[in-house]
Amino acid sequence: FNLLLKLEAVVSTQSTGLGQYLLAMSFGEWKSPITLDVATSKRSEISNAILDSTSGKLFWICKKPTGQFVICTGVHEDQAVEWTPPEYNVMSRVHEYGGAPYFTHKDEVYFVNKVDQRIYKQGSPDVKPVAVTEDVGNGKLRYACGHFNTFLEMIIIVREDHRVEGSECINTIVAIDVKSGEQTVLCEGADFYKGVQTFEEKLIFISWDHPNMPWDTTKLNLGDLVRESDGKVSVQNLKCLHTDASILQPMLMSKDVYFYLSDKNGFWNVWKAGADDKAWYESKMETGYPYGWIFGFPGYGLVDDGVVIGAKGYLLLVDIDNPQTVKKDIGSIIEKQGYKFITYANVLCHKNMVYTIGMDDPAHANTLIRVCLDTEEVYAYNTTAAPDHLKPYISSCEKVCFPTSTEGISAYGYLYRAKNPDYEPDASSRPPLLVRIHGGPTGCTSQSLNMGTQYFTSRGFVVFNVDYRGSSSYGRSFRRALYGNWGVYDIEDAISAAQYLVDQDIVNKDQLTIDGGSAGGYTSMAMMVFKDYFHASLSYYGVSDLLQLAKFTHKFESRYLDQMIGKLPESEALYKARSPLYHAEQLSGAIGFFQGSEDCVCPPAQSKELYDAALKNKIPTFYVEYPGEAHGFKKQENLQRCLSNEMFFFSKIFGFKLADETKDPPPIENLPDSCA
Repeated sequence: FNLLLKLEAVVSTQSTGLGQYLLAMSFGEWKSPITLDVATSKRSEISNAILDSTSGKLFWICKKPTGQFVICTGVHEDQAVEWTPPEYNVMSRVHEYGGAPYFTHKDEVYFVNKVDQRIYKQGSPDVKPVAVTEDVGNGKLRYACGHFNTFLEMIIIVREDHRVEGSECINTIVAIDVKSGEQTVLCEGADFYKGVQTFEEKLIFISWDHPNMPWDTTKLNLGDLVRESDGKVSVQNLKCLHTDASILQPMLMSKDVYFYLSDKNGFWNVWKAGADDKAWYESKMETGYPYGWIFGFPGYGLVDDGVVIGAKGYLLLVDIDNPQTVKKDIGSIIEKQGYKFITYANVLCHKNMVYTIGMDDPAHANTLIRVCLDTEEVYAYNTTAAPDHLKPYISSCEKVCFPTSTEGISAYGYLYRAKNPDYEPDASSRPPLLVRIHGGPTGCTSQSLNMGTQYFTSRGFVVFNVDYRGSSSYGRSFRRALYGNWGVYDIEDAISAAQYLVDQDIVNKDQLTIDGGSAGGYTSMAMMVFKDYFHASLSYYGVSDLLQLAKFTHKFESRYLDQMIGKLPESEALYKARSPLYHAEQLSGAIGFFQGSEDCVCPPAQSKELYDAALKNKIPTFYVEYPGEAHGFKKQENLQRCLSNEMFFFSKIFGFKLADETKDPPPIENLPDSCA
């Protein structure tokens, strides 16, 4: 294959010398073995791992190239047993983002189906699922975060009710009779519920109300499940235990002992009932995965004599009686097997076994790991490293701390340099830059091996994933820096990130690009309206009108912008001032749009209207809408088109010739004749 690359390079440059042909290929024109199939392959994408509540058997969800999410069991992904028939898709739409769409009891599976949002029960992989809940049409009753309670012999689960047209949906905690499907509301009145857990008759959960998001301020609640003599069930003695921080992921160890996560001390740490003056295990690292949008993904787990804590930087077994005593450094055990995970999430424990999804290892995609505490044996359920023949093409990740526009304040980024062993560019030239902005806006970027990133770097681009002020994983103060500053700090820090690389002579100052999805799409759009810095931008299902987003988005995020920008109607002028659409006449620089037709978070109009403005302004632009896709694309064919089309767009703007054929190239409007 390398010989083929060299021959192609020789032919394309009319060069005769071996060293000369290597110098002749411009950045962006490199041919790479990291193809679209490789870049979008999701065979190893495992998520939502759980243990059966009775047997301890491991289940997980795997995403197939078709976009279907299936429940699996087994010893490895290659030999996994799929439970979910082709006509079903395991996905909850509670909060629109879902998560925790299934649970098990006595090795039977209960799952939420994407299309109708009903709960189904499945006894084994070879039997047809049977509906537990009624069909109310169009998925108007949605469910997430459930489990089977053995005290009541009922399902306890979060329900989201969309049956009243024109009104805000109603969130509750309900009990469901498995045989009859009859439902009883246990808890109501709060805007949102999460983290529902029971231990026999004890119920613990999280709730919060507008305008808070779960990473702002939540309530921790504890009550008793009761079955009356007439058979009716209810919750009694309900108490609100804590309200002074972002409290998440409660776990009952017994009827009287519970743990939870709180950022009261500035970082999400593990706290314990009865020790409310300080964290039970205090750390300057966030525990587990940045929480908020989705259900599930526990950051810690309980064993008989300890707590397993997964955090940004470690996975430890801590003594239950003396949390300062680390009984076992599980992260170090895993690291001896060649992994270098920075984040541990989805922590599960059963007897002497610990399960976790290791994340943020630049050499591996997210990996489901099992560790035996007795023998220290490590087992991986999915293969996540690049194949040996591709490893020379993999660009390593470099964490970068760069100065922001505010003196003395830094932000962070993860740098991937252009890398392809088959080409050696002129020492005086510098590669184009692609700055990538995460969603949220209070999300964060990932450092895990991403072959989509490598698709660009192996073709001659530098990629810089930015965690601007307001990103998660750096503590509450850094996250809350975005309060009132969305549309300010994200834009400023993206420019500061790019300029830092320009000043370091790492990238070409005349070939600066930016892309992002959702909130990152907003930043990518806003950059081309309010700033004259980047030369090309790509928005994935982004936001152009913040006022319309605040007024018409779904319930979960309907008051999100109260913190990020300001309350309405008092701050309406500020919303308009920061919305790209209200200043479309200022749009300059090439911009493209990718959109899903069924996106309820950022509807197509958010992209279409700015696209129309780009047409009017004679700006090079294109618009691609994928039927059936929602907020975040799932189908492999569409992910491939996005990568190929983005590279095609940049090649036309910067005038380099692609080594690969473009998959369904979009028609680019207003492209100058010199670039066509």
